[in-house]
Amino acid sequence: MRVLRTAVANFRAHRGFFAAAGLAFSFLTCLVPILFFIVALAGFVLSRRTASELVLNQLSAIIPVYKGELHEALGQIIRRRSLSGLLGTAVLLLFASQLFASLRLVLNTIFGFHRGPGLLREIGKDLILLFCMGVLFLGSILIFDLFNWVRILVLNPRQMPPESVRSLSLALAVGFSTLLFFVMYRYFPHQRVPAGSAFAGALLAALLWEVAKQAFRWYILRIGVYDKIYGPLGALVGLGMFAYYSGIVFILGAEFTASLMGRRRA
Repeated sequence: MRVLRTAVANFRAHRGFFAAAGLAFSFLTCLVPILFFIVALAGFVLSRRTASELVLNQLSAIIPVYKGELHEALGQIIRRRSLSGLLGTAVLLLFASQLFASLRLVLNTIFGFHRGPGLLREIGKDLILLFCMGVLFLGSILIFDLFNWVRILVLNPRQMPPESVRSLSLALAVGFSTLLFFVMYRYFPHQRVPAGSAFAGALLAALLWEVAKQAFRWYILRIGVYDKIYGPLGALVGLGMFAYYSGIVFILGAEFTASLMGRRRA
């Protein structure tokens, strides 16, 4: 409990809400280049159209609201992509990697890491992390598709209660989110973070993220007025707010990790 209180206090000391807003902005500006890269990565084994649909469907499963609007808008952007060739790919990778640079900057501040490996090595590390996270995202598509087949072929014929199926699906989502946050907390900063602390922070962040997704979905469906205020831009504003809440969760998990590291050093 003391560790959690320390994490919350450090969140306020590091201006966590302001940092989360910066991460949300980075996410919005880097989302399309990252989607381009993941679609291109999946295109090695699938057609471009199939890869686009799979990636967008998985993104819609993660984002709790405005699924149809975002799927249609992002799908049109991907289909109309005009960058091609080596120069276009280099520009695409450079823009896509900026999100990882922002995440690393926030984590280094929280963990107190100051010395970096140099600009060129940081860019190279961002590109490697972009590739790894892209593979992880595509792996999540395969895992959730396999779960759907297991549900259809095994669980449904055995008449497993829907509540149990939803619980299994939720556990799978939390497990994937924990892996995602673990990779970010342990490998993104300048120095390697202890695995135990990184896992504890990742598990907390994954649980908070699932709660945030359900709460945000309930708010949009029951109370939200984004459509009434912003009209056609309501989906974009909703995506930005979800990115902001996700940034808060990410920073809270990192602060919890840093608090555990500090206690173990003491």
